[in-house]
Amino acid sequence: MLRPVYEEEYDGLLLVEYEEFEVKKPSFLILGLPDTGLVGVISSNHLVEVLSMKEVAGIDLASMMPPVAVISNGIVRPPLRIYVKDNIMALSAETPVPPQAVYPLSKLIVDYALKRGIDYLISIVGIASPNRVNMEKPNVYWIASNEKARKLVENIGIEGFINGYLVGPYALILKNAIRSRVANLVLLADAYIEFPDPEAAAAVLSIVSKITGVSIDVNKLLEQAEMVRLRLRNLMRQTKQAMSEMRTPSPLIYT
Repeated sequence: MLRPVYEEEYDGLLLVEYEEFEVKKPSFLILGLPDTGLVGVISSNHLVEVLSMKEVAGIDLASMMPPVAVISNGIVRPPLRIYVKDNIMALSAETPVPPQAVYPLSKLIVDYALKRGIDYLISIVGIASPNRVNMEKPNVYWIASNEKARKLVENIGIEGFINGYLVGPYALILKNAIRSRVANLVLLADAYIEFPDPEAAAAVLSIVSKITGVSIDVNKLLEQAEMVRLRLRNLMRQTKQAMSEMRTPSPLIYT
């Protein structure tokens, strides 16, 4: 495992930084946790690839997961990884968040954003849309924790998420952000309920590009959409199981 320069235990979780690093301003932490359509996971993974981001930290859920070690490129790594490039940080997950880890992980993420002086948390979420198959392009909506986050989407041309409910880690991150006065922008895309949805991820990343001013090429993601669906089908199945243990068919319902 990569040798830490800083680590902190957090209510059964372990946060590890592998090296000293700085994040330029204005800083954005993009959250890619498994949910409907794996929209956040696909988005964060693509960001890491196209921006050539560097892995600098990770979060281990060891006490709340089966005894499994994640091996990548011959190195033991935590299931949640944090990457950085210039003013962008991205958190990407290799595994669904166990129900018992949802509360401490949500608080850890907001507290870490405060400690790191992150200006904006951006949560990427999939909406379970039964009519997704009939959509040529998925819609993207937003929820803002405060006026600072709201200003990010003032001139983007997407609609706010008006009625419905958010369930799971992203819901608690939003609540903790409001309580801690952290600017959390939630971007929600129509997504398939049963399958990974690279097209929904591409739609969200186009909005992220406008918000951050960072060029994010999604052409490769769209070209390799079927390959992405095949590669992530096991994670999609595990995510559905984790969601069912939270007693909800989807992390988000829109009414």
